[in-house]
Amino acid sequence: MEHSKHIWRGAILLTAALTALVVGRHFLIPESFGEMGFYRGDALYEFMASPPVHGAPGACAACHDDVAAAKAQGGHRTVECEVCHGPLAVHVKDGEKVGDMPVDRSWQLCAHCHRYLAARPAAMPQIDLREHLDLGPQDPFPAEACLGCHDRDAIHSP
Repeated sequence: MEHSKHIWRGAILLTAALTALVVGRHFLIPESFGEMGFYRGDALYEFMASPPVHGAPGACAACHDDVAAAKAQGGHRTVECEVCHGPLAVHVKDGEKVGDMPVDRSWQLCAHCHRYLAARPAAMPQIDLREHLDLGPQDPFPAEACLGCHDRDAIHSP
């Protein structure tokens, strides 16, 4: 029985740790956690209060109907404008133009969809970039590896 004090000390420490865990959890986990699944429910309302950055599908066609018509006939018809050009809010806010729309002309943008991956559908146009550009394994990709040869004007309707 003289060693039972070690068991009692362990039991007291375990009880204190569990109590601290329950009390700490009460103060650390937000009240809205779990209301709408396994995340903080208030995050939804915070997100809804933030100003919109992206436009609705087809928002660009309101001002750029000629480009939208060409794009609708081409291979990029299912790709939204903001994939290549960035968020609409950089260009337009509240119906007014606030700046020039950025254009990503890098090979990385084209490669995002067109780099060869075995998991992609066979109908998706894919290329092995190094083979296509006749580059060695250590050669860097040129900055305009794609748009240097492919028609810039036909990008919307390849």
